[in-house]
Amino acid sequence: MRNLAQQTKQAFYFSLGFYLLAIVSKLLQFYLADVLISVGLLLSLVWIVLVLREVMLSVKLSNGERLLLIIFIIFGNILAGVVYFFFIREKVLADAK
Repeated sequence: MRNLAQQTKQAFYFSLGFYLLAIVSKLLQFYLADVLISVGLLLSLVWIVLVLREVMLSVKLSNGERLLLIIFIIFGNILAGVVYFFFIREKVLADAK
């Protein structure tokens, strides 16, 4: 399962970076701010799909934990990503060590 672990984290960081850049661009009224928001949303979709793959393939999670984590990731987006990568991911990937 670790074959996409690094790409998942990179997609999250790029998504976060594009969101922050888009917010700054919007505040400064740059004309490309909407494009940056779109790229951030696309990258967000990529990391969400990769995280859902990690969660579904994990053998350490019970079905209830898996369901709650999936709902949290889908609806929480960036906040859920921060919580997932800093607090939950080690448990999810524990079987790959």
